[in-house]
Amino acid sequence: MAIKEDLTQIKKEIDAQEQFLENMIKGERFLKKYKNLLIIICLAAVIAIVGFYSNKILNENRIEEANLAYSKLILDPNDANALNVLKEKEPSLYALFSLQQMLDKNETKGISELANLKINPIVKEIILSQSIDTNNEILGEYNALLKGFELLKQNKIKEANEEFNKISLDSQLQTLVKNLKHYQGIK
Repeated sequence: MAIKEDLTQIKKEIDAQEQFLENMIKGERFLKKYKNLLIIICLAAVIAIVGFYSNKILNENRIEEANLAYSKLILDPNDANALNVLKEKEPSLYALFSLQQMLDKNETKGISELANLKINPIVKEIILSQSIDTNNEILGEYNALLKGFELLKQNKIKEANEEFNKISLDSQLQTLVKNLKHYQGIK
């Protein structure tokens, strides 16, 4: 009986080794068949990771240079070199700085030129709100909201609703408008 059990045990071990060798051969065939594709995938992953981190480092350097230039401009607003660096690295911050300088000097001629720069849309709205030919949407809706709220305080509900209707339906102010219309000035 012991010999039979030993033979069964040996047979199981040989089957396990055979299975292991069979899987190794299958794995080797798979690697040979898809070797080029696997290399390409690994290279693409490495390139993507390197690209991501290099872009992140470049962006951080750009922000650091812009902040340094802005700090210099705060100390000396006439520093042309710092102004050029700021314009190149961070146009939105340049536009806001230039706007502030123009408003301090009461110059309104160059304000509309700042809006033509490639800047953040919200910054563009702020700049346009300061120019003479102002016709912007964000501040117009905000003004309509404030005017409607004042009318609600005076219990002029119909006029307030007319002001609220000036605000577009996709505006972020719409939730506030709905609440004000619902309560109609009731405290």
